[in-house]
Amino acid sequence: MTDSFDIHAEIAELRAEIADCLLTREELTEALRRLEDLLAEVERRRREEEGA
Repeated sequence: MTDSFDIHAEIAELRAEIADCLLTREELTEALRRLEDLLAEVERRRREEEGA
């Protein structure tokens, strides 16, 4: 459960950074890539839980 919370906390942090434009273009690109990866991981875990 902690891993899930950590993922959701990181997603929220990335979204806030992106929304507040606190990043350079390079940092924004990396943040968006990381956000995509985390959202995909959350979806993968959700599907695993539904199948379990």
